Amino acid sequence: MRIQNILALTDFSTPAEHGLDRAATLAATHGARLRVLYVCETPPLQLADPAARLEQRARQLARRHGVPVTAVIGTGRPLDDCLAEAERADLLVAHGRMHRPWPVPPWRTLLYPLLRRCPCPVLVACRPPQGPYARVLVAVDFSAASRPLVRYAGDFETGAALELFHAIDTHDEARLRSAEASTAAVQAYRREVLQYAQERLYRLSNVFDARRNRVGTLIGRGDLARQLTVQQESADADLVVLGQEHRSWLMELLRGSVPRRLLAGGLESDLLVVPHAYLGVVPGGAQPARPAGRLTA
Repeated sequence: MRIQNILALTDFSTPAEHGLDRAATLAATHGARLRVLYVCETPPLQLADPAARLEQRARQLARRHGVPVTAVIGTGRPLDDCLAEAERADLLVAHGRMHRPWPVPPWRTLLYPLLRRCPCPVLVACRPPQGPYARVLVAVDFSAASRPLVRYAGDFETGAALELFHAIDTHDEARLRSAEASTAAVQAYRREVLQYAQERLYRLSNVFDARRNRVGTLIGRGDLARQLTVQQESADADLVVLGQEHRSWLMELLRGSVPRRLLAGGLESDLLVVPHAYLGVVPGGAQPARPAGRLTA
Protein backbone atom coordinates (compact mmCIF):
# COMPACT_ATOMS: atom_id res chain seq x y z
CA MET A 1 0.00 0.00 0.00
CA ARG A 2 1.32 3.39 -1.00
CA ILE A 3 -0.48 6.66 -0.38
CA GLN A 4 0.60 9.23 -2.96
CA ASN A 5 -2.39 11.57 -3.20
CA ILE A 6 -4.67 12.65 -0.35
CA LEU A 7 -7.88 14.62 -0.82
CA ALA A 8 -9.17 16.56 2.21
CA LEU A 9 -12.59 18.22 2.44
CA THR A 10 -13.26 21.42 4.30
CA ASP A 11 -16.06 23.89 4.98
CA PHE A 12 -13.75 25.99 7.20
CA SER A 13 -15.50 24.85 10.38
CA THR A 14 -13.44 23.91 13.45
CA PRO A 15 -13.95 20.14 12.92
CA ALA A 16 -12.91 20.58 9.29
CA GLU A 17 -9.69 22.28 10.40
CA HIS A 18 -8.91 19.21 12.52
CA GLY A 19 -9.47 17.05 9.45
CA LEU A 20 -7.10 19.18 7.38
CA ASP A 21 -4.40 18.92 10.03
CA ARG A 22 -4.79 15.13 10.15
CA ALA A 23 -4.64 14.94 6.34
CA ALA A 24 -1.48 17.08 6.24
CA THR A 25 0.14 14.97 8.96
CA LEU A 26 -0.57 11.79 6.98
CA ALA A 27 0.74 13.43 3.81
CA ALA A 28 4.01 14.19 5.58
CA THR A 29 4.22 10.65 6.96
CA HIS A 30 3.63 8.97 3.59
CA GLY A 31 5.40 11.53 1.41
CA ALA A 32 2.13 12.25 -0.37
CA ARG A 33 0.65 15.24 -2.13
CA LEU A 34 -2.34 16.90 -0.47
CA ARG A 35 -5.29 18.49 -2.26
CA VAL A 36 -7.91 20.44 -0.33
CA LEU A 37 -11.44 20.87 -1.66
CA TYR A 38 -14.04 23.29 -0.33
CA VAL A 39 -17.46 21.62 -0.08
CA CYS A 40 -20.49 23.42 1.30
CA GLU A 41 -23.97 23.56 -0.24
CA THR A 42 -24.86 26.81 1.55
CA PRO A 43 -21.72 28.96 2.10
CA PRO A 44 -21.95 31.27 5.13
CA LEU A 45 -22.75 34.87 4.29
CA GLN A 46 -19.61 36.16 6.02
CA LEU A 47 -17.40 34.09 3.64
CA ALA A 48 -17.03 36.43 0.69
CA ASP A 49 -14.43 34.48 -1.31
CA PRO A 50 -14.11 30.73 -0.46
CA ALA A 51 -11.54 30.20 -3.22
CA ALA A 52 -9.16 32.84 -1.82
CA ARG A 53 -9.48 31.46 1.68
CA LEU A 54 -8.86 27.93 0.40
CA GLU A 55 -5.68 29.06 -1.35
CA GLN A 56 -4.53 30.74 1.86
CA ARG A 57 -5.24 27.63 3.91
CA ALA A 58 -3.32 25.49 1.41
CA ARG A 59 -0.26 27.72 1.76
CA GLN A 60 -0.47 27.56 5.56
CA LEU A 61 -0.64 23.75 5.55
CA ALA A 62 2.28 23.52 3.13
CA ARG A 63 4.49 25.71 5.34
CA ARG A 64 3.51 24.02 8.60
CA HIS A 65 3.85 20.41 7.46
CA GLY A 66 6.37 20.67 4.63
CA VAL A 67 4.19 18.97 2.05
CA PRO A 68 2.94 20.07 -1.39
CA VAL A 69 -0.65 21.29 -1.02
CA THR A 70 -3.00 22.28 -3.84
CA ALA A 71 -6.34 24.06 -3.50
CA VAL A 72 -9.05 22.48 -5.67
CA ILE A 73 -11.93 24.66 -6.84
CA GLY A 74 -15.11 22.65 -7.30
CA THR A 75 -18.07 23.18 -9.59
CA GLY A 76 -20.54 23.86 -6.81
CA ARG A 77 -21.94 20.30 -6.82
CA PRO A 78 -20.36 18.92 -3.62
CA LEU A 79 -20.99 15.19 -4.03
CA ASP A 80 -20.07 15.14 -7.73
CA ASP A 81 -16.93 17.17 -7.02
CA CYS A 82 -15.86 14.84 -4.21
CA LEU A 83 -16.39 11.67 -6.22
CA ALA A 84 -14.63 13.08 -9.27
CA GLU A 85 -11.59 14.20 -7.26
CA ALA A 86 -11.56 10.93 -5.28
CA GLU A 87 -10.92 9.03 -8.52
CA ARG A 88 -7.38 10.47 -8.43
CA ALA A 89 -6.86 10.03 -4.69
CA ASP A 90 -5.53 7.21 -2.53
CA LEU A 91 -7.28 8.56 0.56
CA LEU A 92 -10.13 10.97 1.23
CA VAL A 93 -10.23 12.78 4.58
CA ALA A 94 -13.52 14.22 5.83
CA HIS A 95 -14.45 15.65 9.20
CA GLY A 96 -16.77 13.85 11.59
CA ARG A 97 -19.46 16.53 11.79
CA MET A 98 -20.41 15.99 8.15
CA HIS A 99 -22.62 13.04 9.15
CA ARG A 100 -25.04 15.14 11.22
CA PRO A 101 -28.43 14.59 9.56
CA TRP A 102 -30.38 17.42 11.22
CA PRO A 103 -32.11 19.45 9.82
CA VAL A 104 -31.96 17.41 6.58
CA PRO A 105 -32.62 13.66 6.22
CA PRO A 106 -29.58 11.32 6.29
CA TRP A 107 -29.67 10.63 2.56
CA ARG A 108 -29.22 14.35 1.86
CA THR A 109 -25.99 14.67 3.84
CA LEU A 110 -22.64 14.43 2.08
CA LEU A 111 -20.70 11.94 4.17
CA TYR A 112 -23.02 8.94 3.92
CA PRO A 113 -23.11 8.84 0.09
CA LEU A 114 -19.33 9.28 0.12
CA LEU A 115 -18.86 6.31 2.43
CA ARG A 116 -21.07 4.23 0.16
CA ARG A 117 -19.70 5.33 -3.22
CA CYS A 118 -16.15 6.64 -2.77
CA PRO A 119 -13.63 4.58 -4.81
CA CYS A 120 -10.80 5.15 -2.30
CA PRO A 121 -10.60 4.73 1.49
CA VAL A 122 -12.35 7.42 3.54
CA LEU A 123 -10.89 8.64 6.83
CA VAL A 124 -13.46 10.36 9.04
CA ALA A 125 -11.63 12.60 11.51
CA CYS A 126 -13.79 12.72 14.63
CA ARG A 127 -11.37 14.39 17.05
CA PRO A 128 -8.42 16.78 17.00
CA PRO A 129 -5.15 15.10 15.94
CA GLN A 130 -2.68 14.47 18.76
CA GLY A 131 0.26 13.04 16.89
CA PRO A 132 0.40 9.74 15.00
CA TYR A 133 -2.16 7.05 15.71
CA ALA A 134 -0.98 4.93 18.63
CA ARG A 135 -3.61 2.14 18.81
CA VAL A 136 -5.56 0.90 15.79
CA LEU A 137 -8.58 -1.39 16.08
CA VAL A 138 -9.24 -3.42 12.91
CA ALA A 139 -12.59 -5.16 12.42
CA VAL A 140 -12.29 -8.44 10.48
CA ASP A 141 -15.01 -10.82 9.31
CA PHE A 142 -12.73 -13.57 7.89
CA SER A 143 -13.86 -12.87 4.32
CA ALA A 144 -11.39 -12.56 1.44
CA ALA A 145 -10.95 -8.88 2.31
CA SER A 146 -9.69 -9.50 5.86
CA ARG A 147 -6.04 -10.22 5.07
CA PRO A 148 -5.48 -7.25 2.73
CA LEU A 149 -7.42 -5.05 5.17
CA VAL A 150 -5.11 -6.00 8.04
CA ARG A 151 -2.06 -5.33 5.89
CA TYR A 152 -3.47 -1.97 4.79
CA ALA A 153 -4.17 -0.96 8.39
CA GLY A 154 -0.65 -1.90 9.44
CA ASP A 155 0.94 0.10 6.62
CA PHE A 156 -1.35 3.07 7.25
CA GLU A 157 0.35 3.81 10.59
CA THR A 158 3.44 1.64 10.90
CA GLY A 159 4.26 2.68 14.46
CA ALA A 160 0.84 1.88 15.91
CA ALA A 161 -0.14 -1.18 17.91
CA LEU A 162 -2.81 -3.20 16.08
CA GLU A 163 -5.76 -4.97 17.67
CA LEU A 164 -7.63 -7.36 15.36
CA PHE A 165 -11.27 -7.64 16.39
CA HIS A 166 -13.96 -10.10 15.35
CA ALA A 167 -17.57 -10.01 16.53
CA ILE A 168 -19.10 -13.49 16.57
CA ASP A 169 -22.50 -13.53 14.91
CA THR A 170 -25.03 -14.94 17.38
CA HIS A 171 -27.86 -15.59 14.91
CA ASP A 172 -26.98 -19.27 14.42
CA GLU A 173 -26.87 -19.79 18.16
CA ALA A 174 -30.29 -18.15 18.42
CA ARG A 175 -31.58 -20.56 15.78
CA LEU A 176 -30.27 -23.47 17.81
CA ARG A 177 -32.09 -22.23 20.86
CA SER A 178 -35.30 -21.63 18.93
CA ALA A 179 -35.06 -25.20 17.61
CA GLU A 180 -34.97 -26.36 21.25
CA ALA A 181 -31.45 -27.74 21.04
CA SER A 182 -30.06 -29.03 24.30
CA THR A 183 -27.94 -26.82 26.52
CA ALA A 184 -24.97 -29.13 25.89
CA ALA A 185 -25.39 -28.77 22.11
CA VAL A 186 -25.55 -24.98 22.33
CA GLN A 187 -22.46 -24.82 24.54
CA ALA A 188 -20.56 -27.17 22.23
CA TYR A 189 -21.46 -25.00 19.25
CA ARG A 190 -20.37 -21.86 21.11
CA ARG A 191 -16.97 -23.46 21.90
CA GLU A 192 -16.56 -24.53 18.27
CA VAL A 193 -17.30 -21.05 16.94
CA LEU A 194 -14.94 -19.46 19.47
CA GLN A 195 -12.14 -21.84 18.54
CA TYR A 196 -12.72 -21.09 14.85
CA ALA A 197 -12.48 -17.34 15.50
CA GLN A 198 -9.31 -17.73 17.55
CA GLU A 199 -7.62 -19.78 14.82
CA ARG A 200 -8.57 -17.30 12.09
CA LEU A 201 -7.38 -14.33 14.14
CA TYR A 202 -4.08 -16.06 14.83
CA ARG A 203 -3.50 -16.58 11.11
CA LEU A 204 -4.31 -12.95 10.36
CA SER A 205 -1.94 -11.75 13.08
CA ASN A 206 0.91 -13.46 11.22
CA VAL A 207 0.61 -11.01 8.31
CA PHE A 208 3.33 -8.88 9.93
CA ASP A 209 6.18 -11.12 11.09
CA ALA A 210 8.33 -8.14 12.05
CA ARG A 211 5.70 -6.63 14.36
CA ARG A 212 3.98 -9.78 15.59
CA ASN A 213 4.46 -8.76 19.22
CA ARG A 214 2.47 -5.58 18.52
CA VAL A 215 -0.58 -7.32 16.99
CA GLY A 216 -3.22 -8.32 19.50
CA THR A 217 -6.54 -10.11 19.00
CA LEU A 218 -9.96 -9.48 20.52
CA ILE A 219 -13.25 -11.38 20.21
CA GLY A 220 -16.75 -10.10 20.95
CA ARG A 221 -20.24 -11.49 20.53
CA GLY A 222 -23.25 -9.88 18.89
CA ASP A 223 -23.88 -6.71 16.89
CA LEU A 224 -20.70 -5.47 15.18
CA ALA A 225 -21.32 -1.73 15.52
CA ARG A 226 -22.17 -1.99 19.21
CA GLN A 227 -19.24 -4.31 19.92
CA LEU A 228 -16.81 -2.08 18.02
CA THR A 229 -17.87 0.91 20.08
CA VAL A 230 -17.34 -1.02 23.30
CA GLN A 231 -13.97 -2.38 22.20
CA GLN A 232 -12.78 1.02 21.00
CA GLU A 233 -13.42 2.47 24.43
CA SER A 234 -11.91 -0.54 26.21
CA ALA A 235 -8.75 -0.62 24.08
CA ASP A 236 -8.51 3.20 24.00
CA ALA A 237 -8.02 2.97 20.24
CA ASP A 238 -7.65 6.27 18.38
CA LEU A 239 -8.48 4.74 14.98
CA VAL A 240 -11.04 2.11 13.95
CA VAL A 241 -10.53 0.44 10.56
CA LEU A 242 -13.41 -1.22 8.76
CA GLY A 243 -13.79 -2.85 5.35
CA GLN A 244 -16.94 -2.30 3.30
CA GLU A 245 -18.54 -3.52 0.09
CA HIS A 246 -20.09 -0.92 -2.18
CA ARG A 247 -23.87 -1.34 -2.03
CA SER A 248 -26.89 0.48 -3.39
CA TRP A 249 -28.68 2.91 -1.10
CA LEU A 250 -31.67 0.55 -0.98
CA MET A 251 -29.53 -2.41 0.10
CA GLU A 252 -27.84 -0.23 2.70
CA LEU A 253 -31.24 0.87 3.96
CA LEU A 254 -32.45 -2.72 4.24
CA ARG A 255 -29.29 -4.24 5.73
CA GLY A 256 -28.02 -1.23 7.64
CA SER A 257 -24.62 0.47 7.58
CA VAL A 258 -22.00 -0.19 10.24
CA PRO A 259 -20.06 3.07 9.54
CA ARG A 260 -23.26 5.10 9.76
CA ARG A 261 -24.24 3.48 13.05
CA LEU A 262 -20.76 4.01 14.48
CA LEU A 263 -20.80 7.71 13.63
CA ALA A 264 -24.38 8.22 14.77
CA GLY A 265 -23.57 6.44 18.03
CA GLY A 266 -20.83 8.90 18.93
CA LEU A 267 -17.67 6.93 18.10
CA GLU A 268 -14.83 8.45 20.15
CA SER A 269 -12.07 7.76 17.64
CA ASP A 270 -11.37 8.41 13.98
CA LEU A 271 -12.87 5.95 11.49
CA LEU A 272 -11.20 4.58 8.36
CA VAL A 273 -13.54 2.85 5.89
CA VAL A 274 -11.77 0.87 3.16
CA PRO A 275 -13.76 -0.34 0.11
CA HIS A 276 -13.25 -4.01 -0.67
CA ALA A 277 -12.75 -3.11 -4.34
CA TYR A 278 -9.82 -0.87 -3.39
CA LEU A 279 -8.23 -3.90 -1.71
CA GLY A 280 -8.62 -5.89 -4.92
CA VAL A 281 -11.45 -8.06 -3.57
CA VAL A 282 -14.40 -8.77 -5.86
CA PRO A 283 -17.94 -8.69 -4.38
CA GLY A 284 -18.94 -11.93 -2.77
CA GLY A 285 -15.33 -13.06 -2.30
CA ALA A 286 -14.87 -16.55 -0.92
CA GLN A 287 -14.99 -17.04 2.81
CA PRO A 288 -13.42 -19.93 4.70
CA ALA A 289 -15.85 -22.53 5.94
CA ARG A 290 -17.21 -21.75 9.37
CA PRO A 291 -18.99 -23.93 11.89
CA ALA A 292 -22.65 -24.40 10.98
CA GLY A 293 -25.30 -24.48 13.68
CA ARG A 294 -26.55 -27.95 14.53
CA LEU A 295 -30.32 -27.66 14.49
CA THR A 296 -30.89 -30.93 16.25
CA ALA A 297 -30.08 -31.75 19.84
